[in-house]
Amino acid sequence: MTNAKNAKNARALPNVMGKNAGEAAMSKDEDKGKPKDDQPDAGQTPGPQGAEAADTGSAEDALAALERDRNDLLSRLQRLSADYLNYQKRVQRDIDSAREFANEQLIKELLPVLDDMERAIEAGRANHAPDDPILAGMRLVHDKALATLGGYGLKAIEAKGKPFDPAVHQAIMMQPTGDQPPQTVLAEAQRGYELRGRTIRPAGVVVAVAPTEHSEGD
Repeated sequence: MTNAKNAKNARALPNVMGKNAGEAAMSKDEDKGKPKDDQPDAGQTPGPQGAEAADTGSAEDALAALERDRNDLLSRLQRLSADYLNYQKRVQRDIDSAREFANEQLIKELLPVLDDMERAIEAGRANHAPDDPILAGMRLVHDKALATLGGYGLKAIEAKGKPFDPAVHQAIMMQPTGDQPPQTVLAEAQRGYELRGRTIRPAGVVVAVAPTEHSEGD
């Protein structure tokens, strides 16, 4: 019996040794699969502090870029707004000017009619008495026409005795004289008119100039 028991134990020993060897191999394989915390990989990223610093710098650069874009857009918007306001003002001025001078062409064409009426009145004064009803009627019609056109902004330009102004006067003759200072309007050959401050026909005038020795001898 003792020999049989020893033989049985001898047969079980290899099984136990095989089991222990298998468990040791499995434990070794599991150790290989676990990461090694003590030895960092060659391609491992920097530590937490380095990553945080990198993220902070990247965020500041992005914020600066956004601020530049915002400032650029704000500047463009301000310029665009100013251009649009100037455009609105210019359009409004053009509209107002068109309204004020809408009748300019018609009034210009009526100026020769006023000239004819004035010449007729001058001729009537030379050939008729001051209380002549025909002459009085002509003056009434002339004054009424001038007042009507004046309601649309027409105004006669003062010329005689005034300093010559090329903006409102047109010299048709230069006359040497010592009675008036040079560049003084001596006479008005054709009346000038302005419409709402704009000259639509300059006055045709005779302008004084300083006399020369030749003119004084004459």
